[in-house]
Amino acid sequence: MRSLKTKLILIYSAVVLVVMSVSGTFMLYSVRNMEIEQTHNALRSHAEMINDQIVQLYDKDDFSAAWDSIVWLSTGQSEIEGVILGDMGLPLAPHEFVASSMRFNDRSLVNALTGNEFFNVGSVGINLQGEELQWFTFAMPVTSGNEDFIVYTRLNMRFINESISRLTLTLVTTVLVALVVTLVFWFFVGSTTITNPIVALTQHTKAIASGDFSHEITVSSDDEIGQLAHDFNNMSKELKATLSRMASESNKIEALFKNTSHGVLVYDVTGQLIHANNACGELLNGMDLNNASVKETFRFFGFEPEDVFQLSAGEVRESVHEDEDSFLYATVTTYTGETGKTDGFVIVIQDITRQQKLDNMRKEFVANVSHELRTPLTNVKTYAETLLDGALDDRETAMRFLKVIDDEADRMSFLVSDLLELSRIDSKQLVLETEAIDLVALLRLAIRQAQIPAEQKSQKIEFVPPKNVCFIEANASRINQVITNILSNSIKYSPENTTIRITMEATEKYFRVFIKDQGMGIPQESLTRIFERFYRVDKARSRSLGGTGLGLAIVKEIMEEHGGKVSATSKLGQGTTMVLRFRRLDEYAR
Repeated sequence: MRSLKTKLILIYSAVVLVVMSVSGTFMLYSVRNMEIEQTHNALRSHAEMINDQIVQLYDKDDFSAAWDSIVWLSTGQSEIEGVILGDMGLPLAPHEFVASSMRFNDRSLVNALTGNEFFNVGSVGINLQGEELQWFTFAMPVTSGNEDFIVYTRLNMRFINESISRLTLTLVTTVLVALVVTLVFWFFVGSTTITNPIVALTQHTKAIASGDFSHEITVSSDDEIGQLAHDFNNMSKELKATLSRMASESNKIEALFKNTSHGVLVYDVTGQLIHANNACGELLNGMDLNNASVKETFRFFGFEPEDVFQLSAGEVRESVHEDEDSFLYATVTTYTGETGKTDGFVIVIQDITRQQKLDNMRKEFVANVSHELRTPLTNVKTYAETLLDGALDDRETAMRFLKVIDDEADRMSFLVSDLLELSRIDSKQLVLETEAIDLVALLRLAIRQAQIPAEQKSQKIEFVPPKNVCFIEANASRINQVITNILSNSIKYSPENTTIRITMEATEKYFRVFIKDQGMGIPQESLTRIFERFYRVDKARSRSLGGTGLGLAIVKEIMEEHGGKVSATSKLGQGTTMVLRFRRLDEYAR
């Protein structure tokens, strides 16, 4: 390979000058932009100080007096001019602007009048001496009490224009000199020898920096530049493959982190929160994660901070946080860096409210079933033992005891039957064969079936049918079971010589059936629970009347299977109204 040493010596000074010109130009724009940004910040800061020290503290009529009392404003220590304007753009302070009746109408003020602060470069306006100048201007709308004001600040552009002009002249001179020197060296060295390969390498480097790996440098020499181009092409291919793999893995982790239903909190070793996925906001709705310390978060979940801080790699702590409505299962562990030292902590949160409530319901259900079965079994055993001990010889006593045993057996039979019914519904084994049925005819049938037990208590069942037919799509036997169950309850829990009234109403989508009795009524706190399994408002009276505590639960399940709903309204001592809502079958309803 031919050495680059000679070539580098020849072009060294030219490269320096080229770099100077490029750097100088960039510096020119950077200085200008920096000066503008600094001016913007200074004007905003000046405006905010005026707002804080005058507008927010004084009434509008005291602005000028307050202005004169503030040293840094009244003495003009800053070259920035500030004005407080009313909502119509007229000066309110300081008094020299008020006295001059000067009006401001640049873009900053126009934007501020619309409610937005605005910074403008190159606004043309006059000063107090009447000279027309170019200004940096900034206007900020503020509110004090119930009044709106505008804090307007401006700075003469003369200083930055002069500075940029001097810097521009210096840079132009430098670039011209560098250009002459570069052209001379270009003539002697030749553009094709070094310049073109380096330019190509520079362009491809920028392309790779912006993420474009599609280009490849043409290797046209076997010197150091050619070798560099060859290595650069190989590096580009490897870098593209590596970045692709990293992006894929990063996207997978990001998608998993954001979309998992589990909450994930990540803290660094100093206790700063560095990651929290979307699920955390839902699971920890009442907790301000950004302001809560890591120790507070640990204690919230039931962890001891000192114990967590001493965890070694791979160790996990578990806890369950419980409040009124939810249960959160949390685990905490550490993550380490290359050195093996702990770099932070990861908390994974899982909502186990549904599982916990289901477990509690299961335990309560088992307890209720056990209780409901134990009572009749105890009675059966007690009366059977009494009969075996000699009561069997007394026919009257024996018959009375056998009647009790028979009733308790029926009670257990009804309970087991209801449990099997609920089991079939819960396991989706209840197959409903539906058809179009007349709801009015179904109500009449249920009323006829309930007539005998009603007459035994001298009760009347009144039904006010609608004039139009009321067709629904349902399983007739199941809906009959629903209506019969509710009528049976109304008869059981209503005193003698009362009336059970059934009415209907139709809405656009539903038929509603109202079954109102004149019974004892249900307390308001129990209305939302009467459809729970084994729930009884008056347990002693319910058992004496033969109830299992599952009837209304079965009614609710059947109604929901039909796309309907059951609810109740009641007042103590005035009776209860059960409301059944059925979806209309429009084909027949019309």
